Amino acid sequence: MKTVLVTLAILSSSILSQSFAKGGLNLNEELKKVVKFENSTLSINKNQPAFVKVSFKIDNSGKIEILEMNYSDETIKSKLVEKLAQLEIKIEHNSEHIYNYNFIFKKG
Repeated sequence: MKTVLVTLAILSSSILSQSFAKGGLNLNEELKKVVKFENSTLSINKNQPAFVKVSFKIDNSGKIEILEMNYSDETIKSKLVEKLAQLEIKIEHNSEHIYNYNFIFKKG
């Protein structure tokens, strides 16, 4: 069963340095656990990847609070928002820090 490849590009270089300094939060690993799609769930053309750029905070309860999004496909954006809503960070984190991620979806 093939899955859609999702590439996470960190737009803010301070994410890793701050995250690991604040008690070991590895947000990339947490995102990889929940942002998974089967091939048939997203309509992506082989030679035309889709993207979703998202800025968010993690609130005090560990849930993602989306601040801003830019995307190439409304359906893919909606499915990503559903996945991000499943994420719950239980490790100590700075609830005021803004994270910027670029998700690139391509058929694999």
